[in-house]
Amino acid sequence: MTTAVITDIDEVLTTTRAVRHRLDLDRPVGRAVVEECLRLAQQAPMGSNLEDWRAVAVDDPTLKRKLAELYREVWYQTVEGPLGSGEAATTTRLSPTVRPDAASQARQTRVLNAVKYLVDHLDQVPVLVVLCSTKPVPTRPVGGTASGYYGSIFPFAWSFQLALRSRGLGSVLATALAHKASGVQAVLGLPAGWRPVTLIPVAYTRGLDFRPAARADLADVAFWNGPTEPAGSASA
Repeated sequence: MTTAVITDIDEVLTTTRAVRHRLDLDRPVGRAVVEECLRLAQQAPMGSNLEDWRAVAVDDPTLKRKLAELYREVWYQTVEGPLGSGEAATTTRLSPTVRPDAASQARQTRVLNAVKYLVDHLDQVPVLVVLCSTKPVPTRPVGGTASGYYGSIFPFAWSFQLALRSRGLGSVLATALAHKASGVQAVLGLPAGWRPVTLIPVAYTRGLDFRPAARADLADVAFWNGPTEPAGSASA
């Protein structure tokens, strides 16, 4: 087993970031470490005690280029094009101009720039991992089978990302590629029942010094016994 470079679980949990600019595109990533992290991710919780996830790791340059082309199409169709035309829903969700203050506007600008960097360099990332679900696609976004559908694949994804971080690798959930699920299936020759849910680019990071991100005060998002007793109110 690969020796972990970060062994403190609290550090791993609080510093596993969405990494784009700091992915080392020149350092090879061996298959053994990717498989090791996938094996660890298999211990994640799963709906109905069924391993309905499928992971396809891609290191073939031709296949990576084809996946990168699909990802660029998603960027232009769902981000750059709608923002350029002033489409209301996308502007409200993504445009820095609608953020309430200069700090949040600058932060959103950095995020969009980082996503565009990944769009432009995706084919250079050493390994692209496509996570799929073999569960039937939910007919409703909330309720019904949706909780089991997403409640299995994303714990697997997060466990995989944590394992990568502990070994000095970075990643990001590139969920937008799900817009091109049928295209991904065609590129990789996947069975019809393997539905791509997210893409996880994998590379070593340039440096390990990632810090916890700014987050809301716990009292603003967590409560005891209903919405009127904020967390953090206890003296001990």
